[in-house]
Amino acid sequence: MMKMKLMAPATVLALSLMLQPASAQTKPRRPAATVVKPVAVPAPPAQAIVAPVPPEVETPTAVRELGGIEEYRLANGLQILLFPDEAQSTTTVNITYRVGSRHEAPGEYGMAHLLEHLVFKGTPSHADIPGAFAQRGMRWNGTTTVDRTNYFASFNASDDTLAFALALEADRMVNSHIAKADLDKEMSVVRNEFERGENNPFQVLNQRVRSVAYDWHPYAHATIGPRSDIENVPIEKLQAFYKRHYRPDNATLLVAGRFDKAQTLALVAKTFGPLPRPPQANPQPYTVEPAQDGERSVVVRRIGGQPLLLAHYHVPAIAHGDSAALLVYGLMMSLQPSGQLYKELVESKLAVATGLSGLGGMDPGSAMAYAVLTQEADVAKVEARLLDLIEGRAARPFTEAELARVRELALVSYRQQMKNPEALIQQISSLIGSGDWRLLFQLMEDIPRVTLADVERVRQAYFRPANRTLGRYLPATTAERVEIPAAPSLDQRLAELKGPPKVEEGERFDPTPAHLEARMQRRVLPSGITLHTLRKQTRGNTVQLRMQLRWGGRDATYARRGTDLIGPLLSEGSRGYAKQQLQDTLIKLNAHLQISSGDQGATLVLTAETSSLLPALKIAADLMQQPLLPAAALERVQRAAVAGLQASRSEPETLRAEAVRTHYNTARGVTSGHPDYIRSLEERRLAIEAARLDDLRGFHADYWSANEAAVAVVGALPEGLDTAIEQLFGTWKKPAAPRYVRHEPSFRAIPPARFDAQAPDKANAVLRFQAPLKLSQRDADYAAMAVAVHVFGGGALESRLASRVRQQEGLSYGISAALGAPYFGDEAALTISASYAPANRERVITLVQEELQRMGEQAISATELQRAKTDILEGRKQSRASEAQLAGGLLTLIERGETWAQAQSRDEELLALSADEVLAAWRRLIKPDGFVISTAGDFKTQP
Repeated sequence: MMKMKLMAPATVLALSLMLQPASAQTKPRRPAATVVKPVAVPAPPAQAIVAPVPPEVETPTAVRELGGIEEYRLANGLQILLFPDEAQSTTTVNITYRVGSRHEAPGEYGMAHLLEHLVFKGTPSHADIPGAFAQRGMRWNGTTTVDRTNYFASFNASDDTLAFALALEADRMVNSHIAKADLDKEMSVVRNEFERGENNPFQVLNQRVRSVAYDWHPYAHATIGPRSDIENVPIEKLQAFYKRHYRPDNATLLVAGRFDKAQTLALVAKTFGPLPRPPQANPQPYTVEPAQDGERSVVVRRIGGQPLLLAHYHVPAIAHGDSAALLVYGLMMSLQPSGQLYKELVESKLAVATGLSGLGGMDPGSAMAYAVLTQEADVAKVEARLLDLIEGRAARPFTEAELARVRELALVSYRQQMKNPEALIQQISSLIGSGDWRLLFQLMEDIPRVTLADVERVRQAYFRPANRTLGRYLPATTAERVEIPAAPSLDQRLAELKGPPKVEEGERFDPTPAHLEARMQRRVLPSGITLHTLRKQTRGNTVQLRMQLRWGGRDATYARRGTDLIGPLLSEGSRGYAKQQLQDTLIKLNAHLQISSGDQGATLVLTAETSSLLPALKIAADLMQQPLLPAAALERVQRAAVAGLQASRSEPETLRAEAVRTHYNTARGVTSGHPDYIRSLEERRLAIEAARLDDLRGFHADYWSANEAAVAVVGALPEGLDTAIEQLFGTWKKPAAPRYVRHEPSFRAIPPARFDAQAPDKANAVLRFQAPLKLSQRDADYAAMAVAVHVFGGGALESRLASRVRQQEGLSYGISAALGAPYFGDEAALTISASYAPANRERVITLVQEELQRMGEQAISATELQRAKTDILEGRKQSRASEAQLAGGLLTLIERGETWAQAQSRDEELLALSADEVLAAWRRLIKPDGFVISTAGDFKTQP
């Protein structure tokens, strides 16, 4: 299904600027991890050991409270931030070190990120860190940027788990092994991560532009580093880097969610207080980038992708007073549909996507404008237009209405962030690296003060040719330098900062099936609409609503063209709301609306607050029942979709799927026109282009209705919800529309086979093993099979696949197995996916085959069984704590005709499984030689 997303206030600000420096190149996150039992490696002799706890534990010193966040300090310099929220059923522990790639020297690039990997390899007291996380059902990760490194873990609130998380972070702050044996294995994993980035045209271009834009400052370097440094960095340098920067006075500990504040403070003091503060101050970089003295350019030529333009401009550090105006300027240029970049480039069909975003970091950083073009675009024409708009030569003056819209958007975004402590903690972590966590609130106070004159001033000050780096070289007749002003001291900058208003608190609620069932209300409205609600007091009075519409039979609806294009076009407005009016109204309502469509139905997802849910639902009803579906917008959506397909032509995954699809079509006995037929990329392009506006309008007129509708609502429910749903949708009936007929996919055997596709100039290769299974979620073997697959390749680093291929052999950054099985029907599959260097293809395939064979022969240990059960059950519990996922879960219960008692029964069934039962299910269903194997990569260049 294609999805229509109306611009969510929180999403716009978070995605366009992130309140995080554009120069902070966060690496792709590792999946929540799982573990092998690592070989215990003694700590290097130079490593510090945690000092004994003194007889009296110090009391952390209170520093300040701002926006519900409380700051404390320990005598050893550790900064502590607490954000308690009783409405959460989870807790997040995050520790941020003020060290990133900005602190690396030549020959050591990528070291901060490589060290982040190694810190998960254990200490003398914690030999198996990912395994310990898995045993407790924790979701964890680490990220590295130019300015900081952070480690975080989220878990269902538990005093014991919180104590473990704090003790672990205190231990690995000073006692991590950082051993040569671990580096030798993890180096190749990080190298594969580097190779994956080399497959991404935008990521490659972004790095090349940065490397040209900076002469001296380390913001020029990618956080992951070059291949040479990844492969050759000496372990002694990593150990020294770790010892130099991992220390309490260079760290901030953040705890958010549900926890006892007094107890947590005492625990922090007990675990971190004894850590010594090194006598020498931590050395800090002092390189200052000189003013750029003319246009710079760079050209990247690689196979695949679509044309891109990227213009880089130096801007001040985020602590500078101009940052708010720069943020506002980026939004005013980029917003859809009011932004000048969008109107002049996308609506005019010169580009398929464009934007401007970015702020500085700890040091002066980057604002970047981009444009994504079609293959046939006039690159020179688009480039000239992009630069004229960004640099003000062809831009129209902004209006007070546009400025007010952005101000409102920023304030709504702030409110959304404050509702979600776990997400906010990541924003704060980045700002800690940029100097001070309070900069978030400083920006929120500065944005309402930004004037049109401020916006024009920063445009003239920074967005000038002499300060630009683009994809070409143009000599200048006169020298011009843009001096970047220094930021004031943080004490001066933050001296007048006032505390922001607090968001309404939520209730303490444990999402067990029994508690969820007790809160449920189920009813059928007079019109026949099924409505299930679950009332709970949420933070910020948030409400999640999901509506599912169903219609028709699969064969008849599949024959209609453009069914999945209707959803994306609803954002263009309705008879009651023009496109800009629609966006502005949703911003004022603090509501996010998303509608997806397909052959046999549509889904509405609406996030709002108690006071705004019903007005937002009225807008949704108008969009769904009276959409404009304009011709120009259809052409624009089609062009963007086709451009995306064309850009993917040379991608390994596209080539792999193309190589294997005929085998599946033949085995299933289907040809073009059948719903189960797998189309080629060219056939998909033709299908998109073939859709006409009359097709879409005709399908909407024939099928779209509330004939068969189900609604699920979770959160702080407004009064009159039943009446509003009935009034808005109860009369939306089409008696002549065909009734919904559920398609239940039937198992069909697929013969094993091997397919290899050539992907020229791609540093990273992909692999897929897939075996068809005759299985349903209602079958007796399903729960056992789910646990077996988790042991084999689920979770993360502790699975057998990851343990062998990643941990022991160091051949893949990511390898996993997944079980896909329907509730209705019995066409299931086990899928194994991996990435790797092309030269390692045959070795990776051999290892997967060996592990498949071993899985059927070797007993499942008690530890493996318990880890898998815990991870699956804790994941279910965490999903029930999310209002959005919970609303989706209610729709699932409606569809299946179940209550939470069945969900509880499934949990108990899984918990009762024995290792023998799990292994028996695997043996019944999995044949090691029954897989279709497909790969894609640049194999011809390998020896």
